[in-house]
Amino acid sequence: MSSSAKPRPKVVLYLPRRDDPARGEPYSADILPLEILTVAGGPELDGFEVVLIDAMIEADPIPKVLEACEGALCFGTSAIVGYQVWDGSEVSRAVRERYPDLFQVQGGWFPSVAPELYFEAGIADAVVIGQGELTFRELVRALDGGDDLEQVAGLALWRDGALLRTDFRHVARPHELPPVPWHLFDFEPYRQQQLAAGHGHVRHRMPNPKRWTKAHAPVGFSLVSSYGCPTDCSFCCSPELTARRWRAQKGDEMAEEAMELQARYGFDTLRYQDANWGVAEKRAREYAETLLAAGADLHWNATIEIETVLRYDDATLDALVASGCHLMWMGAETGTQEMQERIKKHVQVDRVPEAIERFVSRDVTTGCFWIIGYPGETHASMKATLDAAARVKLAFPGCASELYPYRPLPGTPDYREAEALGWNLPRSFADWGQFFEWKWHTEGNPLPLDIRRSWRRYIQTASHYDRNVKEGPSWMRELVAKLAGWRLERGNFAFPIEQKLFDLCVR
Repeated sequence: MSSSAKPRPKVVLYLPRRDDPARGEPYSADILPLEILTVAGGPELDGFEVVLIDAMIEADPIPKVLEACEGALCFGTSAIVGYQVWDGSEVSRAVRERYPDLFQVQGGWFPSVAPELYFEAGIADAVVIGQGELTFRELVRALDGGDDLEQVAGLALWRDGALLRTDFRHVARPHELPPVPWHLFDFEPYRQQQLAAGHGHVRHRMPNPKRWTKAHAPVGFSLVSSYGCPTDCSFCCSPELTARRWRAQKGDEMAEEAMELQARYGFDTLRYQDANWGVAEKRAREYAETLLAAGADLHWNATIEIETVLRYDDATLDALVASGCHLMWMGAETGTQEMQERIKKHVQVDRVPEAIERFVSRDVTTGCFWIIGYPGETHASMKATLDAAARVKLAFPGCASELYPYRPLPGTPDYREAEALGWNLPRSFADWGQFFEWKWHTEGNPLPLDIRRSWRRYIQTASHYDRNVKEGPSWMRELVAKLAGWRLERGNFAFPIEQKLFDLCVR
């Protein structure tokens, strides 16, 4: 831009809080604001001033947001699910009240599937649907040039009291996207939060690598190397937003980016936040071999499908572990083959332990997720999933065989079925902000009382079995851990007298 050119206006991007501060359980600070950082790349490359504000590192972000919005071209925010939805709506309301004419853009998974909620609340002039990098760049250009927004693909707009969708935008390949403007990002506040002591329980913090030998806790970083997913799960909104496309970096490029960023920021562990990292075995192996060839000192973790693990060659798994893979998350989802076909997950239930064993035998920590209470699911099916989760926990101590009640997400077949069945679904931002807090907010899913009780007791039993409970005398913890194993083996969560006595003793 020449010195005589008129400077382009400001774009303000805000990432809402992921956690409810009233609960005192902040999210792990290795989960970086990638949602707003990646979409900032296009406008920044085009010469716009971009201001990024992440509620993760701001004690009171609203004054900073309002100050930044003075004279701005537009204000944008992004949300996935849970408290982010509520916090984002409240900050957007504050911006609308102070700057009623400022153009507001909403994006992320939740606004993409519930755009009407934002328009009806008066806190959106446009909603970016699905992948946002190219759509947001074109939107900002159109706003600056006074062009017709209906010509920008991938948007939802509000016209004459009705929703209007522009042309569908397919998922772009990584090389088609603008580069991530890392120079706009200050990692130091995230590092300090991770190293801080005495700040209570931290949600979604990954366990330390088993090979970790340094005195301090590892400093983590996060990246996304792919977008979308080829599967057609009925509980997920990705199929409808991405048309089941999966676009990913090449393995060597992914490894080179990881090493370059590690050299710049000095982190120890890397969390890939991809929805489905391990789709392509060739890519995964190339990534691992590139790290190994460079002698990288990096611990990393990601998500992978159970069926994917079962088809990988042993040599590929060996390379992943040698390159620093210390943890893999897998979704089993349900414990019966009938429900697997119903939700279109198609996991071979009887082979779940085999998939886990392939990592456990290589000393890699695993996490496995299960869901109970799908719309129309039978009592017997829910009990079978409880039993399956318990068997995995018993066989693999330390494996996070976690059980969740189903939560309907708009834009999915299961949501539409729950709606048809008359479920009490959220209608407001406040309701949606609490709806995915499965530990505390269990209304909305009509789980049978005995299943709900067994689920809660299973969570406590699994924690005792893994010896995660540190209170109380050691002899009592060991006794309760053995009794927890007995419960897991039999799938019996009735009358947990030992847990009640333990709690009484600790109090």
